[in-house]
Amino acid sequence: MVSTKIEERLGVYKSLSEVPAEYRLESFAAGIDGQDVWSEWNEIHSDSKWKRAEARRVKDRWDDHLDGTGRHYAAATPEDVESFIDGLLDEVQLERAYKPYWLFLKRFYHWLVWHTEYPHRYNPVLMASANYPACREVWDHVMSFDRRSFK
Repeated sequence: MVSTKIEERLGVYKSLSEVPAEYRLESFAAGIDGQDVWSEWNEIHSDSKWKRAEARRVKDRWDDHLDGTGRHYAAATPEDVESFIDGLLDEVQLERAYKPYWLFLKRFYHWLVWHTEYPHRYNPVLMASANYPACREVWDHVMSFDRRSFK
């Protein structure tokens, strides 16, 4: 069974400050600029028309949130994720912030970490959940589910 402790799911790097500068996502932003990585992930991840549309809505809102930062959506920081989720929690219920927003972002970055054609070595959603209150609230919500209901 997978651990419910966020720190045990982070891997080597527990916070952005522990990630060597050459492995931080902003170091690779120029290489992914102009790429539609999300659409590639969405085609593989989403098994229905509805799910693909929902994922596009998440990406559009995520893009809007990152517009002022100048960062590509695939090169976000844990702070970007935290401010995004914190803003959502002001507008929507916790369950809606979790699904689809937090969940799709977590899955997207997880996918990037496990695909060698991308330089990702950490998941900023998991880092944000370990280090910031809004994302931690979503994490705690997810981990409070009755695990037997997932069988």
